[in-house]
Amino acid sequence: MKKHRGEIVEDVIRKSGFSLKKLSERLGISRNTLYNRFREAELSYRFIRAVGNIIHYNFEIDFAELHEEDHEISEGPLSYIDRDAVELLSLEKKYTDLLERYNKLLGILVRLANTNELQTLRKEILRFLEKNTI
Repeated sequence: MKKHRGEIVEDVIRKSGFSLKKLSERLGISRNTLYNRFREAELSYRFIRAVGNIIHYNFEIDFAELHEEDHEISEGPLSYIDRDAVELLSLEKKYTDLLERYNKLLGILVRLANTNELQTLRKEILRFLEKNTI
């Protein structure tokens, strides 16, 4: 009897406790699409490998033939993991830029409050900093 790849993958994911919502987000698909993939008896090895990378599971245990597919995956376009890494780096850069601009603006406000002796503004800024420091 032939293995139903989608059912096997779904079973492994559910046993792992990994959130299906987070998995679908990391794969860049909706949860409905993810559920539809579980219904595919001939689920692609590329997709299975991507899921395994995300949930940190080696699907070669369940699909010995997955090992033979490695060369095809590495020669294809960006994998799901590569896309995630690129997106994460992009978000990190945006966050860093925003944080630098925030700090610069805060510094301007503090200097303005100090030079103009705006005690109320200075106290508000200090209160804000105390509440929002990690």
